Amino acid sequence: MTSHFSRIDDAVRRSAWSVWLLAVGVYFFGMVHRASLGVAGPDAVARWDISATELGSFIMVQLGVYAAMQVPAGVAIDRFGPRRVLLVATVTMGTAQLLFAFATAYPVALLARALLGVGDAAVFIAVLRLVAGWFPRRRYALLTMATGLVGMLGNFAATVPLVLALGTLGWTRTFLITGGISVAYALLLLRPAVAAPFRTDPGPITAAAAEPEARGTLGSAWSRRENRLGFFLHQSTMTAGTVVSLIWGYPYLTEGLGYDDAAAASLLSVYVLGNLVASLVIGPLAGRKPQWRTALGLGVALTCIAGIATLVLWPGGRPPVVVIAAVFALLATGVPGSQIGFHLARDYNTPRSMSTATGVVNSGGFLASMVVAIVVGVVLDLSAGGSSATLTDYRWALASMALAGMVTTTAMVLTLLGVRARVLERMAADLPVLVPATERIWDRAWRRLTSAGG
Repeated sequence: MTSHFSRIDDAVRRSAWSVWLLAVGVYFFGMVHRASLGVAGPDAVARWDISATELGSFIMVQLGVYAAMQVPAGVAIDRFGPRRVLLVATVTMGTAQLLFAFATAYPVALLARALLGVGDAAVFIAVLRLVAGWFPRRRYALLTMATGLVGMLGNFAATVPLVLALGTLGWTRTFLITGGISVAYALLLLRPAVAAPFRTDPGPITAAAAEPEARGTLGSAWSRRENRLGFFLHQSTMTAGTVVSLIWGYPYLTEGLGYDDAAAASLLSVYVLGNLVASLVIGPLAGRKPQWRTALGLGVALTCIAGIATLVLWPGGRPPVVVIAAVFALLATGVPGSQIGFHLARDYNTPRSMSTATGVVNSGGFLASMVVAIVVGVVLDLSAGGSSATLTDYRWALASMALAGMVTTTAMVLTLLGVRARVLERMAADLPVLVPATERIWDRAWRRLTSAGG
């Protein structure tokens, strides 16, 4: 009898890993597509004769659609299941890249990036929903980290390898190949759905669990303090690194600092490697030490602000290569740091609304990235006054990025203080909480401030 159940457990474990590997493959290609403009930006400017603001509009549209689709994608996953949504997503992304390959006019290319944002929007939260359904709770942090690492491999494939492909194959064939691979990959997802063993896991008793919960909607997800904290944490940690790696880092290095294409691509690959190292540190800590999660998130957000400020304030505006590489490595902590928000969505929501809550969290960083990307382009155009952007213009643009980081980090801190106040209230009333808190001087100051305001 024991061996019989052991064989069943082994089969479930093998199926679980197969499900994750198949799903994370979609995420890998999604990251290749998403990050492709990071090194193809100058080619896009020459191909369609566009300005810095119009180049920034690519990322604005792509990330804007991505952010806007987070909650609808989460609702769709909660209703139709993650496998079906992944199937639609990979076909949509592949089709978008095929359209991008043949686009000869700027509006058509903009439409292609918008379509890419639609497909990309559901991928990461669908993979996390599969992880939550196919693996026990103790594995969630590990698999979230591993999923992020696979995404970083996709990001890496969109740096030096993509530069080589563009130089060798040209624009049309490069994007034709990447788009065709995504469409073909959809064939692997054409199989009957199998019931996930942990799909009804109700989660631990938490502060949030005591509150009524409807099926996933934007209103119900946003009403939960922990989800709002995840939103602002995700926003404050990942925005700077995303904007730098996806679009403005490459022009800053080549146009602002005068690096050649190979050197710029190599420095961007430092960002990818930094993501790998940071994931191996932040991911395990966030999983094993839940009481450290928000402190880690705040530390990462402040680190990213300090990194951008270093590039802006360096005397003469030309930091040594080693300093630029170090800043890119620090910005790379943003992606694994932002995943702390997904732990909050996993722990404070039931399976009935988990994907919707995850979508709300995930929209935070991409919404801010969209806004900051277009602001950087506008600042560059205004500062350059119709001429080619200089290093001084890029320093002003980076300064606007640092300012945005301070705004989003402030929002995260204020929300965190509210969450801590609720936890301390429940602990004082001898009610269950997921992560206990120790009252600090800032908690007392917040209580006095809110009491005075009330």
